Amino acid sequence: MQFTLKRSVIAVALTLGAAPLAFAQTSDDNTNNGSMQRVIVTGSNIKRIDGETASPVQVLKREDIKATGANTVRQVLDTITAFDSGTLKDDGSQTSFAKGASGASMRGLGKAATLVLVNGRRVSNYAYADGGQTTFVNVDAIPADAVERVEIMKDGASAVYGSDAMAGVINIITRNTYEGVRVSGSAERNESHHYGGQDTAAILGGKGDLERDGYNVFANLELYRRKEVYVSDVMGFYPAWFRQYVSPAFGDPSVYSFPGNLNEPAGAGHAAVRTAVASCPAAQRNSGGLCTSDLNGINPWSDPAERVNFFSQGRLKINNDLRAFAEVSYSRTKTTYHPLPYANSAGSPSTWFDGLKKISQSVAKPKLGVGNPANPYSFPVGIDYRFMDNVGMWEAPTTANQYRVMAGLNGSLRNGWEWEVAAGRIGADAKSRDRGPDRDAFPAAVASGEYKIGGPNTQDLLDRMFPTTGTDGKSSQDFADAKISGELMQLPAGPLSFAVGGDFRREHMYVKSTDNVVNAQIVGRGSLWIDGQRNLSALYAELSAPVTKKLEAEAAVRLDKADGFDSHVSPKVGLKYVATPSLMLRGTMAGGFRTPNIPETLGKVGLTGFFNSTLDPKRCDTATAIRDILKGGNSTDKSDATTAYNSGCLTSIPAMISANKNLVPETSRSLTLGFVFEPIKNTNFAVDYWRIERRNEISYRGPSYVLQRESNPDYAKLLVRNPVSEQDMRLAARANELSPGANLAFTAGTVQSLLIQYENFGKTETSGIDFDASTRVNFGSYGVLNLGMTNTLNLSYRQWDPDTQDYRPNIIGLRGSPRLVSVFSANWKKGDLSTTMRVSRSSATALNNDETDVTTWNEAGCTARIKPGADYPCYRRADVRTDLNFVYTGFKNLRLTMNIRNALLQSAPIDLRSTTYALRPRSVKIGAEYEF
Repeated sequence: MQFTLKRSVIAVALTLGAAPLAFAQTSDDNTNNGSMQRVIVTGSNIKRIDGETASPVQVLKREDIKATGANTVRQVLDTITAFDSGTLKDDGSQTSFAKGASGASMRGLGKAATLVLVNGRRVSNYAYADGGQTTFVNVDAIPADAVERVEIMKDGASAVYGSDAMAGVINIITRNTYEGVRVSGSAERNESHHYGGQDTAAILGGKGDLERDGYNVFANLELYRRKEVYVSDVMGFYPAWFRQYVSPAFGDPSVYSFPGNLNEPAGAGHAAVRTAVASCPAAQRNSGGLCTSDLNGINPWSDPAERVNFFSQGRLKINNDLRAFAEVSYSRTKTTYHPLPYANSAGSPSTWFDGLKKISQSVAKPKLGVGNPANPYSFPVGIDYRFMDNVGMWEAPTTANQYRVMAGLNGSLRNGWEWEVAAGRIGADAKSRDRGPDRDAFPAAVASGEYKIGGPNTQDLLDRMFPTTGTDGKSSQDFADAKISGELMQLPAGPLSFAVGGDFRREHMYVKSTDNVVNAQIVGRGSLWIDGQRNLSALYAELSAPVTKKLEAEAAVRLDKADGFDSHVSPKVGLKYVATPSLMLRGTMAGGFRTPNIPETLGKVGLTGFFNSTLDPKRCDTATAIRDILKGGNSTDKSDATTAYNSGCLTSIPAMISANKNLVPETSRSLTLGFVFEPIKNTNFAVDYWRIERRNEISYRGPSYVLQRESNPDYAKLLVRNPVSEQDMRLAARANELSPGANLAFTAGTVQSLLIQYENFGKTETSGIDFDASTRVNFGSYGVLNLGMTNTLNLSYRQWDPDTQDYRPNIIGLRGSPRLVSVFSANWKKGDLSTTMRVSRSSATALNNDETDVTTWNEAGCTARIKPGADYPCYRRADVRTDLNFVYTGFKNLRLTMNIRNALLQSAPIDLRSTTYALRPRSVKIGAEYEF
């Protein structure tokens, strides 16, 4: 049962798709008559027979990935317990600066701290930066059909891979040889709820055997489609508690409608006006007499996507000691968003930030003049209106291309040393388009009467009022790398192995909003303008030394240099000790870093936009009280209830975040300690404690943080507030009318602007324990049963408070931060049939995010404010889902699969705080593969 020869344990761990151990992986050109060959394992440049390194590495093989039912690489990563499943996805990211992409994050440290590689090398970042700041790899651009396995390194790896590897490394490894032709396809549909669906199709073809013919070349083409879903498709499946406690007006027709409602507060000589436009049909009027439009059929719930991913690789055997290789990958992704047509609300002016002039811009809401056919009064009136003349004109596609082209040579020297050199180019571009109101043409056309309320209006007029806007992005990186590895000498306990290498990268990034957005010509629209280039270079060395027959030391050091920054040294040391043939102890200590990126340091115009869904402490309690009264009124009041609540508890804040050339790199220190134990044959356990502390974090003082400290003059000067608006007064007055004696009134207006910049001021400390177990039982003629479980127990996640110079309270167990995430799997295989069951579980959490909203959203505060029924808890219960997979290979060259996701139809936990509800349908995916 030596660790170097545990082939049975390897089979168990990898079959379960939750391998607790990092074993050496062999592929077609690494295998020779079944002997164990030296191969590279993620986290090391030294080849080894024993793939069990001091660092914890989880491995998912192709069979494990298939068993999850995943259609994309992002869906594969979502099954990993250390992965942050809430990080950016293309579906639902319509308002993001990085719309159209899906990222990867581990340990809660964000996309910038998790390095994604393909075959051990970097791939192109997405052409946009998330939040206008974070550069990241769009994992949707990686073809899932080409993936042979995924290796997840769960500790710091900057000493080996450089910047960005502070939380870990996700190395996606493709097949490296193929001969023949294979076609495959799948269709997934929601069996229980009957909406949406996903389809995939792929073809793989290759020719040549590297050893027999001296070459191999193959290509893989993958197609993916996700169907569009609207609110009308799903609203019937929403539970009663969602409307009762979260969104009283969910699914109701909107009073921001077509042809609209007149809305004007009382003025000199006239009473308040709030009535439907005369041309509004009776069928569109609600019980309060206002005009409404049913938007559910055009309001998106899930965004459609189409992807084409291509991957090709070729290998040429020049002679026994020299080989050449080349790789080409290309991806085109398109996500089509369907934002609702622009809605004008009467009342307060529209405000947004002008990044060029660094001031807040404001435009008064247009009013219908006297004599306008839609205005029967002798004074101008405001209007609540949605511009639905041409619903199709509001379609907003985001299209992106990503590619990597590279070639290289590798070989061996007479002394057994191996070397490799490669060079290539990676790049990406993206284009997103939508529409927005022109600050001059839009209000002028409405006020003058040129725009006819309720129509008809020409497309030329609509185009002038709502011109095309968007963002263009482009990034590229030219690179070259070289390394050599081998044995320096023979020590008493074994060979002293060594690797040394270096790389050079020239990086460029350009992102710019359309000119009308940059010039603040579009009402309420944030902008971005980035244009920069820099060079990065590195040298690294790695050593593996057997101190004794049982103790091995591993060490790595890397020197990185980027234009504009001092050189940075990242060290790493690791130890593994084989105490007995069935027990190995291991541990690592590492230093990591992240170089400030181009958006953070070279932005030409500060990022402007809106912080959405922000809780405003000066307004939220009043907004909640008004909401609770209005939701008991008529249909108009119920709609206003949501408006009132959102204005204080889910408000949008216009802001600008400026680049800062004086930033220094983020740094980190990480520690892992653990053991691997095989008490009996085919049963093993792995336990690893991890702790990461990231320092000099590049961030900004977020709106919630600033608003909580608004009484401090240093923070008060960062923001400007509007006066209490006419709408604020109207909503409060209506609540006081429905509930005499309530005496509610807003004492502060909404935030007009927030001006901040990137700084090195933060720290984050996070820790936890990964515990994995697997076993295999052979029942002879009845088949083989494989059982396994992976768990991530999160112990702490704390962020630094720059004012108190201490860590803020631990948020583990609070909203979005479950303490325990687990995946249990059971696989039974007999002959041509294989079945797998996977049970995923996340532990219960509170509803408050941190200490700033504890009194409002802890269990006591929630119960006092919302007063839910006995079946509606003021916390989020544990989330459990069960998936099934069936595989049949009884037909020659044909593989049939069926995946049933959420087989037991387990609903998502009740969450009285969430503004959305995660429907949990039962879906069935049917797939087939055929090899010619």
